[in-house]
Amino acid sequence: MSDATLDWSAMLSAWSESGKSGLAWCRDNAISYYQFKYWQKKLRPSVQQRKLGRFVPLKIATTPLRIECNGVYLHISPGFDPVLLRDVVSVLREN
Repeated sequence: MSDATLDWSAMLSAWSESGKSGLAWCRDNAISYYQFKYWQKKLRPSVQQRKLGRFVPLKIATTPLRIECNGVYLHISPGFDPVLLRDVVSVLREN
């Protein structure tokens, strides 16, 4: 990394830890806001690459599903028989 990149990386870290807005931090530190934004955008990909994603557990709802079509209501519980549902829908289409 170049000296400028290292310097701006350190300054952006200091800004992040300050809790101030970018504009307020630049004003307090006599730094050009436009340079700040340039370096923030330029260095952002390298910062994002260090953040690793993670999986979040997903819970599937176990509540019954309610389907309404032309005044006919179907209540489908978890663990339903998909073949039976297909047959019922087929019969409803015929009528």
